[in-house]
Amino acid sequence: MSFSIDGFLSPAMGQLRTSLRSVAEYKAWFDFAEDLNRVGLDMLRDRDVPRYDNQRLTISILFIRAHKSFQSSLLLAERGLVSDARVVLRSAIEGAIALNALANDPTFLDRIIEAHYYNQRKIARLILNDPAYRASHSPQQIAEMEATIRDVDAREKTVAPRKFKDPNWSEIAETHCKDLYQTLYRLLSGDGTHTTLNAIHRHVEYDANNEIRELKIGPDTTGLVETLKAACLMFLWAADPFARAFDLREHTDRLQEHLQRFTKLPQDEPASVAVVGRFSENVAGK
Repeated sequence: MSFSIDGFLSPAMGQLRTSLRSVAEYKAWFDFAEDLNRVGLDMLRDRDVPRYDNQRLTISILFIRAHKSFQSSLLLAERGLVSDARVVLRSAIEGAIALNALANDPTFLDRIIEAHYYNQRKIARLILNDPAYRASHSPQQIAEMEATIRDVDAREKTVAPRKFKDPNWSEIAETHCKDLYQTLYRLLSGDGTHTTLNAIHRHVEYDANNEIRELKIGPDTTGLVETLKAACLMFLWAADPFARAFDLREHTDRLQEHLQRFTKLPQDEPASVAVVGRFSENVAGK
């Protein structure tokens, strides 16, 4: 059950989780993140969500989703899957932008609904307009897709009326949470979600001459502090509109205290970390 056999599914990964916390900078951020996680659970516990208040119901669901992504990113990060943690966070940040927009403007929910219909029609058209895709569907499925297109066309003309489209997150953030987009969304798009040179370099080890020494198959801690910072900021941005929507003044104060604590944590990566190397030596053959 060594890493060389089971990879990141190996039980030995628990050793890395413990070892990472022996590095002061990492421990400070993991401790802080775990405290934020408890704040999130406290905010959600025993919350009476009105089922017929679509704004607050959707805000609650989006915050639950963001909180789960926050926890997921921590689980990935503490196992040396930093690049994957960044992918999860990029998705969560999009949700945090939506949370802020919806908390400030109840009609933003209409944009989310319109995007749903827009993509239903888009997929139906893609299938129906491609002979190979179309041939793989039954007459009933084709009829249902044709009905979907007619239905969405009718909604677009009468319900809005405006052209349905996907949200432009840059424009939405510009109005409701500009810093969230510029500092985190862009960062984790270019070095996380998208296939870029930065994302590729994360999986390559270079020597002193900047020559490729090896490919990183095992756990990695490159940019771990930056990733944990991004996770905590995402959570704070997502938690604030939820607290405002339910007038959770006690929790709003707690979030402000944690934001102040955030600025006092280590902001730079540790100078030298041998944790991954020691982990590899210890578990490679076990």
